[in-house]
Amino acid sequence: MPDSNPSPDLRFVEALTRYQPVLSAFCHANLADRNAAAEVLQETNLKLWKKSGDWDPETEFLPWAFAVARFTILSHFRDKSRDRLVFDPDVVESLADDAERVATELPERREALGVCLGKLGAEQRALLHAHYVDGRPLREIARTTRRSDSAVKMNMLRLRQVLSDCIQRELGRAEA
Repeated sequence: MPDSNPSPDLRFVEALTRYQPVLSAFCHANLADRNAAAEVLQETNLKLWKKSGDWDPETEFLPWAFAVARFTILSHFRDKSRDRLVFDPDVVESLADDAERVATELPERREALGVCLGKLGAEQRALLHAHYVDGRPLREIARTTRRSDSAVKMNMLRLRQVLSDCIQRELGRAEA
């Protein structure tokens, strides 16, 4: 019979694992460079692990984890301050607030995206898959589908708009 009252360590590991995609989205939203975002996420996880004893399992994990991630991101920007383009800490704080809000909506947005993708035709889904999953450049997709670059770009623009509108409708239904 499973333990009905898991240890604080187990609860920490479960929470860290459950919210890993949200923390990843938060880091990626704050850092334009994928490698930097992955590095900051790894640093954040390490800091969370080291501070796991500070987390009260009776409180929500995500706000505490966001705070640790936010400080890690600020440290990253401070360490990179030698670069030419550096954001002011107030700008980073504002971006982090927005990213936190968006990251917490990620599970609902993914579910809405799944519903919306299901409403598209097979050819439209194949185009999106080729670009976003397979990572194929639009020029290559145009060449293999014997369409002009501009036709493929326009199709992608329209598909993104259709998906964006659909996701907003789905999220509106979920709130109602």
